[in-house]
Amino acid sequence: MVGSKQVWNKGVKVASSAGSTSKPSTFKAPIPISLPVAQNGSITFSNLVSQIGNVDQVAYQRVQDALANNPAPRAINNDVHVGPNTKIDVTGGLPRIQEILSRTQKVFSGFTQVSNFSMLIYNAKDEPWAEAEWVSFATSRKYLQGQIRGQKNTIAGNCQTTITPGVFTGSISNCRGADSSAIQNSDDAILTFGQSDEGNPGDSFLNKGGVVGHEYVHAVQAAQWIGNPKTYCTESTNSPDCFRSHYVNNTVPCWLNEGSANSIGPMAALSTLAEYQTFHKNQLPYNQGPTTVTDYSEASLRDFLYKQVIGDRGCISNNAVYSLGYSVGALTAEILTAIGGPQSVMAIYAKSAEGLNFPAAFAAVYGISWENASAVIAKALAAEYLTFGPPPR
Repeated sequence: MVGSKQVWNKGVKVASSAGSTSKPSTFKAPIPISLPVAQNGSITFSNLVSQIGNVDQVAYQRVQDALANNPAPRAINNDVHVGPNTKIDVTGGLPRIQEILSRTQKVFSGFTQVSNFSMLIYNAKDEPWAEAEWVSFATSRKYLQGQIRGQKNTIAGNCQTTITPGVFTGSISNCRGADSSAIQNSDDAILTFGQSDEGNPGDSFLNKGGVVGHEYVHAVQAAQWIGNPKTYCTESTNSPDCFRSHYVNNTVPCWLNEGSANSIGPMAALSTLAEYQTFHKNQLPYNQGPTTVTDYSEASLRDFLYKQVIGDRGCISNNAVYSLGYSVGALTAEILTAIGGPQSVMAIYAKSAEGLNFPAAFAAVYGISWENASAVIAKALAAEYLTFGPPPR
């Protein structure tokens, strides 16, 4: 959102294209829905353009249906570390944060989820404490030294200005960043959550806890690689190839990584359709401000979605491209949720963990080629953007 840094540990320097060759493996990730998803709901690829005005309502309801109908997932260990001088920005504090985590976990019941989800919550005054606290409990759990060092950079980065994901500058000041990262050589994940201590009453994404849902969706994305032998290593064999977040960032486009988190996360967190529709209208369309990447026309939106180069030498290293995942990507993920439900979006990650590239994973989930689907989505998004008014200058 404007003034908020929602970054996710990139961890890698490998590029691949959205059309690269798939390499299926013997690893199978649990998928609790039948594929391809049925095209028999109120919104399909066939009627998407004419129904674009109803997408937010249908998508929100599909998330609520998942909450109502999914079985309760396995209990996930959760430990919370809050700075001694830190006031939690989320209204309702830790009980509300735990409620949102439980809701988001249930949305994805049946998919692999992390074994332990740690939260480190701190303000600028407590940032040195946060680094020391992380080192202490990470060392006690025998996490790899490379990640212990790297996560300290992220903890500080949540209180700095982001240049590109994982690269920061400036002094430790107003902490507004949040970052979810897999823990190497384990089935764990961590959320580092910078706090401003101002409450931010005008930022519903923050004070209503959408950011918590957002970051836990990232944890579930990377969790689809849990159990895949290639994601585990030791201190002596450690490399980016052993990092679950590496595979997310190098098989799935940035627009979906941030977009699914920034749509499904708030849909799981926000209590009413009215709250979500306010978020959808006021914070999704242009939440990163002016852009030179797209003019929001059908052609430029199609280029953004279909031609995005995956990985550090592509969308991750280009902040102008990456940041549109929070807006264009979120609206696209909202469309996919309306068509197939939130589980369909996570199924893309599960199929990717099995070795499929993005176009192949998309086709396996939705029964339509990504080439054809992206053309329909771009046309629908262009029509939706006309209702939002002109972009910021």
